[in-house]
Amino acid sequence: MARSWGSRLAAIGVLGLTAVGLVWWINRSAPIPTRPPAHAPKAGTCWAVQPAVARGQLPWQGSPVPCGSAHTAEVYHVGQVDHDLINRSRAAKGDDAKVATNLMFAEVRRACGAFASVYLGGDWHRDQVTLLANWITPARDGFFGCALVQVTGPGGTEYVTRTSSLKGVGDGGPLAVGCVARTGDTVRYASCTDEHSGEFVGAYRITPDNAPFDARALASAVTRGCGQVALTYLGLPSTATRPDLKIGYVGPTTAETWLGSDQTFACYASADTPLHGTVRNLGTRPLPA
Repeated sequence: MARSWGSRLAAIGVLGLTAVGLVWWINRSAPIPTRPPAHAPKAGTCWAVQPAVARGQLPWQGSPVPCGSAHTAEVYHVGQVDHDLINRSRAAKGDDAKVATNLMFAEVRRACGAFASVYLGGDWHRDQVTLLANWITPARDGFFGCALVQVTGPGGTEYVTRTSSLKGVGDGGPLAVGCVARTGDTVRYASCTDEHSGEFVGAYRITPDNAPFDARALASAVTRGCGQVALTYLGLPSTATRPDLKIGYVGPTTAETWLGSDQTFACYASADTPLHGTVRNLGTRPLPA
């Protein structure tokens, strides 16, 4: 996100010019369209798709369904990357083509992240949602779609079937991330009044923008940053410690997911023993076990 000498010499020359002209017309890039293709999904439409299908390019299989009926994904933005990037991608070959494609998709991710919070009416990192960003076929034209999906846990691998729109739900409504419960290797969102193992304590953003990816440095920076976010949530000074709590985070931890991301991580504080209440402003008091 194309393959007796005098009079004969003159004829060969003409044929050569004709062949060159033909190759030029074949290889010439088609004009970049300025409107999405007719088959592109519309912003505000809902779709009943599962992860295996949702990871593919748009439009998805089937047709949109009313947002008041059973669905999983909601398209909230349709756009197009800068034409300069599209031209660069079309002309590039080899490694240059990979770089150009990565730059295009980085722009897609940035746009989808920004528009998600606008559509929700609050910071999407604080809601039980994940973002889907992908090309609208044909990808070479640079059109893309962004969709929101409610998920069962921070991993974002299992979708929730909804019967209402996500528009305007904000980050303080029923989908606000609170606590999480672990069962084996599965982590799901949970109520903080029920038994749980961890709690969302806030978000931490790595700066500066477009920082290069370095897995080791990133892990160290996010661990420190989320640690400070957790102390603030607990109502403790930045020099305090809570050895009975562990710090975890969810965010762009690979080179692929880092590219074009907003470099923001959801921070969690968890315990080895079951919890039955919030740790907000807990200070130095015992855990609500």
